[in-house]
Amino acid sequence: MNGRAPMIAGAAFAVLYATAVVVLHALPGADPGVTRAQGLLLTFAALALALVLACARERLSGAHAHLFTIGATVLVAQLCAAVWFAGGLSLRPGQIPAATARAIEDVGAMWLPVATIANILVATPILLHANEGRLPRWLGIIAAVFTVEQLIETITLIGPPGSFISPGGPMNHYFGGLLSAIFVAGLGFALTQPAAVETPSPAQDTDDTEQPVGD
Repeated sequence: MNGRAPMIAGAAFAVLYATAVVVLHALPGADPGVTRAQGLLLTFAALALALVLACARERLSGAHAHLFTIGATVLVAQLCAAVWFAGGLSLRPGQIPAATARAIEDVGAMWLPVATIANILVATPILLHANEGRLPRWLGIIAAVFTVEQLIETITLIGPPGSFISPGGPMNHYFGGLLSAIFVAGLGFALTQPAAVETPSPAQDTDDTEQPVGD
């Protein structure tokens, strides 16, 4: 794979995701064309996200890698499922009973609140590896900020409707959405840098060079 692929995919995800989740979401009204455009952007964003996460998985090891794999799988699956709910309603505008459409919208609104857990599962292993020097320190800072914000954002699961912390509300879109784009873009850029090579400690060198002593 091209060494710049993670960086390109990370940048593509940031643009596509931020446009769909932040910019188009801020437009007034519920235009079916806008909703379908969001679905298209999120579909390509899922493809770019999967590429970045797959490349990141190669840098991880141990239990952290398994935790990351679970989080990455859930994150991409949730993103694809969100397109189903958002795009499905726009196929036959005005033909679905209002109560049914509202129920489907409410289910779709839970996407970003629940995605906070998957984001934490992805960001935490990156943070831990950055603290160990295996990934850039600046990426660890971004991962730490992203993890804390996502922990706080779980409050949107029980936020009152119509409020700043409501499910699928401003906190999910404008705070979580922007930080998600920044984190994935930063991760993609960091993956273009050479992996850190672990050097054995002096104690290990001494143990390895010791010769067995005969009786």
